[in-house]
Amino acid sequence: MKGLEGIKVVELAGYVAGPAAPRILGEMGATVYKVEPFTGDEYRTNAPGFGMEKTDIDDPAFDLASMNKEWLSVNLKSPEGKAIVYKLLETADVLLTNYRDKALEKLGFDYETIHEKFPHLVWAQVRGYGEYGPERDTRGYDATAFASRGGLFTTIPQAGEHYAPGNMPAAFGDWNVSVSITAGILAALVRKERTGIGDKVTVNLYHQACWAFQTGIAGVQFNDVWPKSREHAMCPTNNTYRTKDDVWFLICYGSYNLFYNSVMSIIGREDLVDDARFFPQENMDYDANAEIIRILEEAFAQKTWDEWVEIFKAHEVPHSKLNNLVDILDDEEAYANDILRPVHYDAFGEKMLPTSPIRLDSVGDPVLRKSRPIGYDTARVLKDYGYTDAQIEELAADGAIKLYSGPALPDSVFEPSYGPRSRAE
Repeated sequence: MKGLEGIKVVELAGYVAGPAAPRILGEMGATVYKVEPFTGDEYRTNAPGFGMEKTDIDDPAFDLASMNKEWLSVNLKSPEGKAIVYKLLETADVLLTNYRDKALEKLGFDYETIHEKFPHLVWAQVRGYGEYGPERDTRGYDATAFASRGGLFTTIPQAGEHYAPGNMPAAFGDWNVSVSITAGILAALVRKERTGIGDKVTVNLYHQACWAFQTGIAGVQFNDVWPKSREHAMCPTNNTYRTKDDVWFLICYGSYNLFYNSVMSIIGREDLVDDARFFPQENMDYDANAEIIRILEEAFAQKTWDEWVEIFKAHEVPHSKLNNLVDILDDEEAYANDILRPVHYDAFGEKMLPTSPIRLDSVGDPVLRKSRPIGYDTARVLKDYGYTDAQIEELAADGAIKLYSGPALPDSVFEPSYGPRSRAE
């Protein structure tokens, strides 16, 4: 058995945070049935908003959350359509949704109904907000529940008189939530394996943001202030600086008192070792904090990035250039570890897409399969579950299911192709 091989997941979800978790489970080896309405997941329309292009077949933006799935289109408001999904759930292990409670209750897929009918099933829900507060029925999005209400927009920009909120990459919080709900599902599957009984798993975007920003939330209750300026960073040895050749980088010595003297020696300022104005950190006031940052700025501006990299590596200083997103596409580390995978699109050529971040040794670097048009696998999956051709045609005629009517598409399977991790080797 490799990873989650044999585990079946039914997905009733749209956009990003919900669908991305089944993608992760699919990369671990699970079989994922994505059930879409006849109009499709609304996320299929989002490529332009992500700064990307799409066709009816090639949609890299949609693939980000929806590779490695089987594609069904079912009318959940139809009794026959609901019966089809219930049939899937009889032998499934997980039902994942990000529909709101009222819609789930109306459709008959709320936790209470599903747990009573299928007590073995893990029921998982991604939410915008919590189950009990004033926003429990509010439609939640990454940009609202996570980035806005969760503080991301206001903490990242530099403080100053020209302050303006930052621009966050689309779905930033969604991708993080997808990992958390995956962790909850895996925990519930362990319980299911031991007891035979499924569990209820919930994760919400607002909670995820507060978890991510908990250091700041705790800190502002003392003397920390956000947003802040790098010219007054609370810990000068965990801050950004610029080299002689204009490369921005970061050194990460978060324990100032442990590493202050070492940093002073590395930059050639042995005269400042044990200087009571700057060490220990408890001695520093606001002005001293800014002064030691200026001293570090002046020192780092004396050498090029390549010169500093050699020095940092010799002294094992944790450091990194401040990559932009284009830099990542040229980063050998991303390919050597199958973080980025080349995926071919007929319409756009080869594009580099991230794989999910969890690795199981039994699975290795996962195979990736692109998304498919609405209803592409409906007929095949229903046949797998015992429906005849005549029954499938009748269900389509009655408006219970949607069948794909276009040409058969070639297999789209993408395996690792870099270095010793390549299956080709």
